[in-house]
Amino acid sequence: MEEAVSEEQVENSITATIDDVLSARPGAFTEGNLFPTSTHPDQLPLRICQAKSHGNIKLLEDEHRTRDELPLSTIASWQDSLTKRCICVSNIVRSLSFVPGNDAEMSKHSGLVLILGKMVLLHHEHPERKRAPQTYETEEAQDKGLACSKDEWWWDCLAVLRENTLVTMANIAGHLDLSLYPQSICLPILDGLLHWMVCPSAEAQDPFPMAEPSSALTPQRLALETLCKLSVQDSNVDLILATAPFSRLEKLYATLLRFVGDRKNQVYREMSVAILSNLAQGDTLASRAIAVQKGSIGNLLSFLEDGVTLAQYQQSQHNHLHMEPPSISMMCRAAKALLAMARVEENRSEFVLFEGRLLDISISSVLNSTVACIVCDVLFQIGHL
Repeated sequence: MEEAVSEEQVENSITATIDDVLSARPGAFTEGNLFPTSTHPDQLPLRICQAKSHGNIKLLEDEHRTRDELPLSTIASWQDSLTKRCICVSNIVRSLSFVPGNDAEMSKHSGLVLILGKMVLLHHEHPERKRAPQTYETEEAQDKGLACSKDEWWWDCLAVLRENTLVTMANIAGHLDLSLYPQSICLPILDGLLHWMVCPSAEAQDPFPMAEPSSALTPQRLALETLCKLSVQDSNVDLILATAPFSRLEKLYATLLRFVGDRKNQVYREMSVAILSNLAQGDTLASRAIAVQKGSIGNLLSFLEDGVTLAQYQQSQHNHLHMEPPSISMMCRAAKALLAMARVEENRSEFVLFEGRLLDISISSVLNSTVACIVCDVLFQIGHL
């Protein structure tokens, strides 16, 4: 009887960071609208807020586990030699991925893709948050920590290997079709990329240790670029949307929409628009999940409005702006994301407050005819309330 109770508690337990708990909100979806009544409860989206009162949430630290720095280097000669060899090989693979034509060949090598998938989240772990107050460690605990740190000699090269791995994946992602590989190969890649996109740790959002402090190269930035290239292929979109848990996908949508609303970083903004457009067109559930995020429709409309404004300044004789308007392709992607959301019946009420802004965009004289046609389709869809 006790074993059955313990097994039930394990099944009902939820693992989450403190950031997940603080950002949890009542479900925007209703099971009646999105899921059939016959759906098994285990298949429903993970809702942290539903388990707050159960006391079965396993809290993880936002920061990942790192080693304890020692005052002296205790690495052996063979360990140092192996570290240099691994870095040398990873540098060669990274450099080869920059050569035009190599990306297509490298993306077809199952062994390389398998290794890259294993390296994405290698030794990146979030320890469980301690609920008890911190106390002074005993001498035995301190000695144990030193011994553990002495054994983990690979920390010195791990950051370099991860940087080379993410750069290589970003270079070959345009030709990488994950549907050709078994789950054991494609799942670690998608799981790692999605984790880096939503990871709250400083490692995910700060430049790599070996890069300059002003460098824009971060694990999150490379994961964003890789997902942007992968989402071009419909087969990859299906795999991304099928990667559990659903709560992480919701957090991904919120992160992407936050990037879309950031006018200061145009690179992040355009890549996020491309991913949202591809995901929204890939599945109606994804369209619904994106639409209910805070500022989703407003941020995409702001992207279109900014493009129209920049195009007007570019055509004027007194153009003092040094910013180029988004390309027609990017404007179409933003409009197609809105159209995919408008086609879902439950989302149409979300567009009511934005109908005037859509109309202003559609009648703009500087707007490309293709983009204007898509915006008009959005107005047509939301007119069927």
